[in-house]
Amino acid sequence: MEYVPILRGKAGEFIALRNTSADVQAHIRPLLEVHPDQRLADVVRTFARHAGEHLPADLTVTVDCGQLWQHGAVGTGFRGHAMLWLSDFFKDWLHTLIPAFRTTDPAGSLDEIRQTQLAHGAGGCLRIDLYHLPDGPRALTEDVLGALNSVALKPQDTDLLLDAGYLPDGDTVTALVPRAVEVLTWARTLPWRHIALAGGAFPPTLRRVAPHVLTALRRYDLDLWEHVARRAAGPPPDFGDHGVTHPDPPAPTRVRAAPANLRYTSGRHWHVVRAVGAAGVDTLRVCRQLAQADVWCNTHTNLSWGDGEIRIRASGLADGPGGPSQRRAWETSHHLAAVTRSIAERGRP
Repeated sequence: MEYVPILRGKAGEFIALRNTSADVQAHIRPLLEVHPDQRLADVVRTFARHAGEHLPADLTVTVDCGQLWQHGAVGTGFRGHAMLWLSDFFKDWLHTLIPAFRTTDPAGSLDEIRQTQLAHGAGGCLRIDLYHLPDGPRALTEDVLGALNSVALKPQDTDLLLDAGYLPDGDTVTALVPRAVEVLTWARTLPWRHIALAGGAFPPTLRRVAPHVLTALRRYDLDLWEHVARRAAGPPPDFGDHGVTHPDPPAPTRVRAAPANLRYTSGRHWHVVRAVGAAGVDTLRVCRQLAQADVWCNTHTNLSWGDGEIRIRASGLADGPGGPSQRRAWETSHHLAAVTRSIAERGRP
């Protein structure tokens, strides 16, 4: 089993990938999402810059630009819309890219997916939304084969990602399990390269978390995967989640900095501690509070680069507290290592 982390294409996530160990890199298939924010050219060029600066040379990533197609061509040196633009950039930097697509993508977008996968020779990734399915398996097969034909791919060259979206509670998980099992059973009628089931359970806001109180938040995406793996015939699907973030990106508006917080994955929960403000002293305080908690002491605190960064700040040994991108890098680094360690040792995420 492998792990498919669905990550925002931001600086913190790229820094975390840069600092992953070789063992973690060998067991993950990251999918990076490029979301609209401010001007299209700025978004795409910033994503490309982060990839050029931080992406490990031998780590192949999947890139999803699905939300950017409607914004038009990027311009500024490369051709086409966001996917084709990034395809050319990645080739110039000798990085391999796997394009993500959906059966509902417009024809022009699917044509750029086709050009990208032919240029990189690493196949593609088809995302199927479990909440928006055609009526019956036959219609689903027709839609899928039509999309694969449009991008010149066969199932054996394609990763299938069954996307459960946001999972806010146990009732949502219970209601979705039969549908996920049904679609997974259908998926096994075709020879996919990989099949993964992914969802996201991290809440959209931490406003309800009391400041400086270590609070456990349930990983309902893990619950969904376990229920489906037990009920479906055959080997379990690969596990996917949205790391330590909510599945939906925040609205592209300028807001004041959110209070400093840390999100620490352990077992079936994220353990969250947040401050009142966003200043450097607040970051150092939440680092100290996390490092003094039982969940820290009972976890492999040398598990990842991110653990070390939190530790030195809790100990007062760092040159600076680090900002939001650094905190996201630390907690993502730990999350990637924690999930891959659990898969290796227990056979589950």
